[in-house]
Formats: sequence, C-alpha cells, structure tokens
Amino acid sequence: MSFVMPSIVIKKGVCQLLALNKFSIQQWLKTFDTIIFDADGVLWRREDVIEGTPETFNALRAMGKNCFICTNHSAKSTAELSSKAQKMGFLISTNEILSSSMALARHLKERNFKRKVFIVGEQGIADELKAVGIESLPFGEEPLLGSSLREHLQLMKLDQDVGAVAVGVDSNFNMLKMSKACCYLNDQRVLFLATNRDRAFPVNPGRATPGAGVMVAAIQAATNRKPFTCGKPNAFICLHLIREGIIKPDRTLMVGDTLYTDIQFGYNCGFQTLLVGTGINSLKDVEKVQKSQHPMMYQQVPDLYVPKLADLLKFLSSRNG
Repeated sequence: MSFVMPSIVIKKGVCQLLALNKFSIQQWLKTFDTIIFDADGVLWRREDVIEGTPETFNALRAMGKNCFICTNHSAKSTAELSSKAQKMGFLISTNEILSSSMALARHLKERNFKRKVFIVGEQGIADELKAVGIESLPFGEEPLLGSSLREHLQLMKLDQDVGAVAVGVDSNFNMLKMSKACCYLNDQRVLFLATNRDRAFPVNPGRATPGAGVMVAAIQAATNRKPFTCGKPNAFICLHLIREGIIKPDRTLMVGDTLYTDIQFGYNCGFQTLLVGTGINSLKDVEKVQKSQHPMMYQQVPDLYVPKLADLLKFLSSRNG
C-alpha cells in the first residue's frame, strides 16, 4: 500500500531584532538561560576574531547566561578550540566546547566500541577518539603501491580490527584514502560515521574550500552506504546535555550563520534561533527559503536576525571588556 502525502507549505517569518525597541529586546533577553554559539562566521572568521564578539559573549555570561560554543569543525580537538577562543578573549572552558569530532567519539563510546577506527580527516578526530580510549589507525599521506590505482588496491593491506570509518574535513583527501575507506566499508559490519555534512567554507567572494560534506558524499556514493552524521544539524551533538538537564530546550537560544546546519539544528533541538549576517547566509537567503515550495524548508527559517552579534552589546546590562 502506498501513501501520498499532501503538499504542505508552512510560512514562517523572521524578526529583525534591531527593529524592536530597547525594552522589547531586554524582555527578549529574559526568554533564554542558555546560548549555544556557532564559531566560524559568528564569533570568528578562520583565525580572525569578529569585532565586538568577545565583549558581547562575555557580557552575556556576566548576565548569568550559560554559554557553549558548538562547531562542526573537526580538524582540531576541543582543547585546541577552547585555547583558540581564550586567546581571542572569550571566557570559555574546554567542557563548554561542543565539536563534531567530540560527538563522533562519544557516539562510539556509548556503543561500547572496542575496535579501531580508520580516519579520513584531521588530527582532531584522532585526539577526541584517544580521549575516550578508542584507537585509530595512523593517518597521513600513503605512497602509491605499484604503478596504478588498480595495482595499489591489489597490494594494499587492510587492518582486520578496523570496526569504523570516520570521515571529516580532510586537506589531504585523495583517491588512495577514499579507496581504502571504501574497502573497509564493503564490510557491512564496519560503521560509517561522518563528523558533519558542511558543503564548503568561503575564503573570499566567489572562492571556497570544500567541506567535510564533499568527502562524505564521495564515499557514500562509492559504497552506497549512508553514514551516521554526528555534528549539526543532528541534535546528538548536544543530546547528552539535554538528557542531563544542563540544557533546557525551551530556554535555549542557538546563534548561527548557516541555515542548513545551525538554524536547522536549533529547530531539531527545539531551541529559539538567531541568525547573524557575518557568515555564510544572509537575509536574502532566508527570503529564498521562505519562498521554497519544499514542505520542510521552513525549519531553516530563523526566529530572529541581527547583522552581527556585537549589535546586541548596547542592550546588555553587563558589559565586559
């Protein structure tokens, strides 16, 4: 028996926060106790802090807000990410960093995983796995065995103790690494995990570097297997905090710059959502989503919008810095 779902288009509006008066904004600030910030595009751009964001972040903390940084960036460990944030002036500790590589390691730990992991990615994944006692294979550039990829695959040795393939952003992604991952995943007992599915990261106008989603999609297409994605927009990345009562969804604000990861993540978790215009998406992108005929695209429409996070600073009762 087949079912035909009716086409349902739900219209959802976005409030431009700065269009409200000071009293309304201060009342809005009382509607949440916890704030989860995306990192790149919200607090900083690659290695450069966005002006005014440390002061705004710290002032919100001084008001008593619980603050977390939640990033799909998997190349660095949570310790490295917290160190980066602290050097930029953010008052944050390592246990307040939520990363996709940390979520991947936690997923395996919760499964009581005892085998090895083959990584297509960077050191951050290996560091987070090691932190929970899970062994990963050494990774890096592998020399070509023989004179062709076909010969390489015939000569290549596979570790029989590998029980999972973890895929994240990889600056050294190539056919040899992808082929080895696919060989492991031919065994249906081997888990296929992705840190995230981010498509690209802008460098300059009109130029971008491929994101983890590119590597994941290539391996998914070659193996015809769908991975479990550990990072945003999957609520799993913060599910442990919700279960422990540290985060109460109806009293939490998600601040992000990307609709299909950050805002979708906020929707999936039941958080209030705020889009900032300092990263990937803009109000024009929101308008396109609102006009979409896809019945689920309304989930990517934010509740609120500000051009930059620092625009909130003048409304905060406690200002640091």
